[in-house]
Formats: sequence, C-alpha cells, structure tokens
Amino acid sequence: MSKFAIIAAALLAVPAPVFAQIIFVDDLSKFTPTQSNKVKSDLDKVQCRSEDVLGSRLERHQVCLTKEQWYLYEQEAKQRVREWEVIPLTSH
Repeated sequence: MSKFAIIAAALLAVPAPVFAQIIFVDDLSKFTPTQSNKVKSDLDKVQCRSEDVLGSRLERHQVCLTKEQWYLYEQEAKQRVREWEVIPLTSH
C-alpha cells in the first residue's frame, strides 16, 4: 500500500468532533509593547487579510487592521463560539 493511501485512511479514521474540541486561549501580555519599542510597537503595525464574502464562493475582500485590532476581533469571535456552545440554538 502506498504512503498516500495509508495517510488518507488514517485521516478518514479520525472522527471530526475530535478537531472541534480544540480551545485556543491567547494571552495579550505577549503582544504588549516593552519600553524599548514603545514608539512603534508591533501592535501598531497594520496587517491586511483576505476574507470570504458571505454567500459567495468566489468573492473576497481585503480587511486591514492593526495587530491589536485583529487580536480583539479574534477574541470576540472565540467568545461568540463559546456562548453558542453553552446556549443551544433552538427554533421558536
């Protein structure tokens, strides 16, 4: 059996919920600037990312935020997911 077939079989054997249980906890202290680089910290640098447009398979748009803004954006998204896990979605 080839290596590719073995790897593919192993990946198919792992259930998907195993990957869904990963929890990421980020610490903002590693992003805080020190006294030496307080003038232009890494948090003030702008990063641009491409994001998919909801409802379209092909359209993407570019979003540019500072590193600190991206961090806060990701933390808010993680918090929303945690809330969805606790409160079951019900239809009324």
